[in-house]
Amino acid sequence: MKRLDVLSRRSLIRSAGMGLLASTGLAARSALSADETSYYVAPTGDDVAGNGSIGSPWATLQKAYSAARPGATIFLRGGTYDLTGPSGIHLTGHSGTSEKPITIRNHAAEAVILNGSGLASARDSFNSPTDAGGYVLSLYNVSHIIIKGLDIRNGPMGGVILDGGQSLDEGSHGNIFENLRIHGNGWNGSEGKGFSLFGYATGNLLVNCDSYFNVDLEQGNADGFQISPWGPASTGNALRGCRAWQNSDDGFDLFNVNDNTVPAPVVLSRCWAWKNGFLADGSQGKGEGNGFKLGGQRQAAKGNASGTSGGHTVTDCYAWGNVLNGFTDNSATIANTVVNCTAYDNCRSKDENGRPSETWTYDFYFPTPAGHVLTGNVAFQPAGREARVAAENTDRNNSWTQSPPVSPASFISLSDATATGRRMADGSLPETAFLRLAPGSNLRKTGPGSVPL
Repeated sequence: MKRLDVLSRRSLIRSAGMGLLASTGLAARSALSADETSYYVAPTGDDVAGNGSIGSPWATLQKAYSAARPGATIFLRGGTYDLTGPSGIHLTGHSGTSEKPITIRNHAAEAVILNGSGLASARDSFNSPTDAGGYVLSLYNVSHIIIKGLDIRNGPMGGVILDGGQSLDEGSHGNIFENLRIHGNGWNGSEGKGFSLFGYATGNLLVNCDSYFNVDLEQGNADGFQISPWGPASTGNALRGCRAWQNSDDGFDLFNVNDNTVPAPVVLSRCWAWKNGFLADGSQGKGEGNGFKLGGQRQAAKGNASGTSGGHTVTDCYAWGNVLNGFTDNSATIANTVVNCTAYDNCRSKDENGRPSETWTYDFYFPTPAGHVLTGNVAFQPAGREARVAAENTDRNNSWTQSPPVSPASFISLSDATATGRRMADGSLPETAFLRLAPGSNLRKTGPGSVPL
């Protein structure tokens, strides 16, 4: 986070510096290197007559990105950018560097909306090396791009997709997505994902992003975050402080979509998932509705003869009120590690008579004997559905193995009103007492070999 803040301050300083240089004449302007440029885009801008300055902005992010080089910052002025045509915004062809990323962000604290409701993408129009398909924003084989402070909504196929393509050497590496709101996607496709990550990709970070109310045409496949980088070499991908709610399928889905491959490890920390499997109006959709799905691979009958899944690390995450499981291995064949996570009041699937329709659901559901490690986790309600962990997995210092059992008194609060509300001014998670352990709780472990809950 410090690195991002420093980059933002540097970008603003560079922007101010440009105005000073412009007033000192041609010699000063010629001294300004390409990697110190700031560009501006506004809903009232002009891609033809504008020059990308704050006084004469361009109209589209696509235009600004085509001009940007390592170290440049693209500021989007406040307002709604209504996208039209067959494809959304497609960023490909050039990248930043680790020392000089290309930054795309809102100007100051202005509200920027990228709206895909006017796109004419055909149903199931995927992104490609040449276009964004049915996604509002697509990044293909680009690295060291920072995207921050945008509202991305109403994509026919999805909100944001980062695609590393078919080569690790090209791929998509070292990108950062911060303080994004991604919602309402999927109105003309079978996917509807809020944020997707596919292909060869390393070291990509999502921090403090929200993905919600995404629903595909069939109401069964729209996840908040679908993270499935290609192969074990795609390391270092992480999500921190992200939230996913009321997506028609899962909140965080780490299903390995790449047949006959070994999955890439993903790290999730301080992420929250609630009411997934329910729609924006509160009704139950047709998807699964897991909070955190940590595995899964297609069946051999569908072309997957050897592909595996799992191998992820999940720490200090929370899942509540989801239709199915809070956390599940989802048949992952490689051991996942789940530490200091909390699940509450999941297993909400109901049939037409209002009775539980899936009796095998749990707060923590790890029945696959893959050596999963669950340590220092807490589960509360529904009674008897706190956890199912195969004997071959490690089940240590978790609440369901402790005595006395968990009760409402174990927590400071069981009201999620603050947790589901606005983030802090800096975009970090809300400060909340929800599901925080009460002082003196027996779940607070400090002994040798134990992990504090």
